[in-house]
Amino acid sequence: MRVYFWERYEPLEMTMLGVAIAEFFGGQATLATGRDGQAVSRFCRRCIVSGLVSRGAQVLDFRLVPSQVVRHGINTQKLDGAVYISYFNRQVQVHVYDSNGRNLSAEGAVRIRELMKEIRDTGASITDIGSLMQYTNAIDDYVDYLLGIMKSRKEGRWLIDTQSDPIALVIEPLFSKANMEFTIFNPMLVGDGQIRSRDEFLLELSKGKYQHGVVIERDELLGATYYDKDGNSRHFSSFEELVRSIFSR
Repeated sequence: MRVYFWERYEPLEMTMLGVAIAEFFGGQATLATGRDGQAVSRFCRRCIVSGLVSRGAQVLDFRLVPSQVVRHGINTQKLDGAVYISYFNRQVQVHVYDSNGRNLSAEGAVRIRELMKEIRDTGASITDIGSLMQYTNAIDDYVDYLLGIMKSRKEGRWLIDTQSDPIALVIEPLFSKANMEFTIFNPMLVGDGQIRSRDEFLLELSKGKYQHGVVIERDELLGATYYDKDGNSRHFSSFEELVRSIFSR
């Protein structure tokens, strides 16, 4: 659930949001953080982490990863929840997930915003602050998980639109280890660039160089779509569901 967004860089508000999230999950909660490749997302994550640890949270930082990796890691690492920061549509967006890796409920998002308004102090005693650790193998572990649910391989070349999202960091090792030829359309950006449109993707797919196409939506809630070489499509609620279905036999 997107609990907050900014069109400006507001470090104080971001720190207060971190405090509110930590208070929502309770003292000593263990929370993951992750971010996309934009510089502003990195700065915002630092502010939010400062707020989290000021209320005693134990933070496991996944660093630069797609949100799918964070949600998967919540379950494998048995965490209480997670915070994911991205820059999309010219907005800094903060998403919060529960202990099952699902989007936080609308009621939970409202409560976090209410807690933000009640904060009067972001400081803490040195002995009361939480901790920060890094999970450096998060992408590798997620790729291994996806390989484990792949029951078959598909012949032919793939055109995969990652819409400039860090999911490209998963696609590259996943398809390479599966020995499938692929080209990434709209590779991950680290600057503020424009992504090419769906029509441009379909035009490239129609040229005959590719037998399969996939669009992984930049907004994870919109899922992923598979295209065959004739442009026929099947929509899935998530990239993981697509993998399970398309590579099931």
